[in-house]
Amino acid sequence: MGKGSRLLLFLTLCVFLIASGAFTVGAQENKVRAKIGIQIKSGDQTKSARAQDDISVNDLIRVYVHPEESSYLYVIHTDQKESTLLKITQQTGQSSTLAMPSPQEFYQIDGVSSKEAFSIIVSPRALTEVTDVFKNGTAPIDKWTAVEESLVTRSKINLRQEVEKPFAIAGNVRGIGANANADSFENNLQIYSGKSMLVKRYEFRVKK
Repeated sequence: MGKGSRLLLFLTLCVFLIASGAFTVGAQENKVRAKIGIQIKSGDQTKSARAQDDISVNDLIRVYVHPEESSYLYVIHTDQKESTLLKITQQTGQSSTLAMPSPQEFYQIDGVSSKEAFSIIVSPRALTEVTDVFKNGTAPIDKWTAVEESLVTRSKINLRQEVEKPFAIAGNVRGIGANANADSFENNLQIYSGKSMLVKRYEFRVKK
């Protein structure tokens, strides 16, 4: 191989490595992470909800969200009738954990619907596709589902990603005060990741 060919090969390899490094850095920069969880209180028992879980009539649930970086947070509830935008807010930096309906209250399962779902979206930018669907606060289930599926597809990352590194939670749940049970649950929230945004959905089957 001539000197000119070797030089060309070397330059090509350098360009490839630089491009690969830039892509990796870009992918890391676009990664969105948040600590998310739903607390289920059934009588005296408290547990963390699974992505698909069973709950009973009169059970109590509370939603927790703590983004790693400044983000827009959307919380949507879906039953068998319609989808409802429960919350849209902008969290600035490591402020505090969002607890819904509030740090002192729970949503109560009334059993009217046999299925309940909560969709939690964390995004560094405002999502007009979400606010457009919920102009009136509610939307037909099929209309919201189509948008949600599109967001999920865009947020998917490689399943063979590196192990998640923890990040600290600064401060307490808003207004939670001295509540050891809530603080313990918050400190053990699981970290989830997404590409450019994060979409986490919980589905519940209601047992009567």
